[in-house]
Amino acid sequence: MNIWERFGTLAPAEDAAWPALRLYSAESHYLAKGTAGEPVFLLKVQRRRVPRVPLSLRHVQVEFEVDCAVRDPDDADGGTVSATFCRVVCDLAAPGLHPLFVNALAGAVEGLPPALSPAETDRFFDDAVELFRLFAAPARNSVLGLWGELFVIAASPFPDALVTGWHVSPEQTFDFVFPTVRLEVKTTARGSRQHEFALAQLRAPQLPVYVASLMVEQGDAGDSVFDLANAIQDGLSSPNRAKLWRLLAQSLGGEADGAAQVRFIQTSARNSLRFYDAAELPAPEIPAVAGGCISAVRFSLDIDRALPLQDVPPATVWLATASSIVR
Repeated sequence: MNIWERFGTLAPAEDAAWPALRLYSAESHYLAKGTAGEPVFLLKVQRRRVPRVPLSLRHVQVEFEVDCAVRDPDDADGGTVSATFCRVVCDLAAPGLHPLFVNALAGAVEGLPPALSPAETDRFFDDAVELFRLFAAPARNSVLGLWGELFVIAASPFPDALVTGWHVSPEQTFDFVFPTVRLEVKTTARGSRQHEFALAQLRAPQLPVYVASLMVEQGDAGDSVFDLANAIQDGLSSPNRAKLWRLLAQSLGGEADGAAQVRFIQTSARNSLRFYDAAELPAPEIPAVAGGCISAVRFSLDIDRALPLQDVPPATVWLATASSIVR
C-alpha cells in the first residue's frame, strides 16, 4: 500500500498515544490521524532554547515543539514512543486537499535526520512553507491537462524517465523535456482531436517533437489526478516521487479540493491515445520577413480533419524518451 492508502487504515487519535505510521526508513518521524480524521505529521525535533512561534497558513498549521506519545499499529510489540515533535496539521475543512498534503509532505520528509535540530527544522520549514502556500495559490494548469500528462506517465513503461523530464513549471513550452527529444501532451473532452497549440510546439528548431493526443470521457467510475499519481508513485525514485507531488500542488493550487471530484475513464483515454511527429502536423507559416515582429502565435488544430497522418508507434516514443535520459 502507498502512504495515502496506509493513512486510510489508521484509527483517529482517541487517547494519549496517537496511532501513527513510521515514515519510510525514518524511525522517528510519523504520520498520524487527528481526532476528526485530519492528517497530522509528527517530526521528531530537539528542544529549542527559545521557542518558535507557531505557524498558521490557510490550510496548514505548524507547532514546533509538542510533547506527544505515538504507537505504530504495525509494531508487534505495541509499545509507545514519547518524544518532542513538530506537529504539522492539514485543515479538516479541506478533505480534498488531504491526499496532496500527505503525499507531498511525505516526499519532503524522506531523508531527514532522525531528530531535527532547531536549525534543521527551520531550514526544512523555510522550504516547506513555499509548498504549503501552493495549497492556497491559484491553479496553474487545468485538471484536464494535468490528467492527460499523468495518464501518459502512467502509460509509459518508463514512468521514472517521464517524471525526470516532466516540466518544472506548467508554463513551460513543452510538457516533457529531454536532452534529445520533446514530448507535448494534448487532452480534449470533445468528440474530435481538436487541440490548442503554440506555434513553437510544432515548429521547434533542431530537436524532434512528439505530440501525444488524448480524447477523454468524464465519469464517476473513472480516476482522478490523485488516483493516477498514487498509481504512478510506486515506480518512481525518491526524488521523482517528491517532484510528482510538488508539481501536483503547483499545478492545482487551491483547486485541489475540487480536482479530487473530477474523474475520467482510463479505458477511453487508452483507446484514443495517438502519437504524432510535430513536424508532420499542419501549422501557420510565418514569412521570414515578418519573423522578427510576430511572436507567441497560438492556434486551434483539428487533427482528425488534417491531411492523412501516419501515427508514430508508442514504442518509438517511449524508447526515445528513456534512451535520452540514459545518455
